[in-house]
Amino acid sequence: MMRVLVIDAYDPDDPDCVAADEAVATLIDGGHDVTRIELVAENFATSMSVAERGAYHQDENLVTAEVRRSAELIGQVDAVLFCYPTVTFTTPQILKAWLERVLLPGVAFVFDSAGRVRPGMTNIKRLGVVSTCAHGSRKLRRAGDGGRATILRAMRLSCNKFCRRTYIGMPSGEVDRAKIRKRLQRW
Repeated sequence: MMRVLVIDAYDPDDPDCVAADEAVATLIDGGHDVTRIELVAENFATSMSVAERGAYHQDENLVTAEVRRSAELIGQVDAVLFCYPTVTFTTPQILKAWLERVLLPGVAFVFDSAGRVRPGMTNIKRLGVVSTCAHGSRKLRRAGDGGRATILRAMRLSCNKFCRRTYIGMPSGEVDRAKIRKRLQRW
């Protein structure tokens, strides 16, 4: 059993939000302890405030309650699953804001005595993405697939050395529940 944090960036009115629902249901059915943050439904702020920017490099950089909650959860889980619609070949603005506002120094990374960056989320042993996209997979790969690169490559560097990754991509309007179940049952 793992403790899993699901970051859901789907609008509840988006028909593709069933992808996130299916992912959560599969993880719960697998016996995992799941916490879900629904960014759109919770009105997560899409930009960093002046106070947050000013405190970014300070010891007390968790300025708002929503950021503090997410940062605390990141420190308590074994896995993080991101569910989002791919927008212009990358993550939606609300998810970008979550990444920028929550994955701060002291949370996502730390500095050693020589000033070198070191992983701060070594408790995270599994990262995953469930995403829908209006473009075909070939076109998405040619465009660089910013969401996949940001989460599964860059963010992974701040996680456990042996962190495993899972990517589940589907065309918009064609959520494949069986594919989600099959891939997440291995978690």
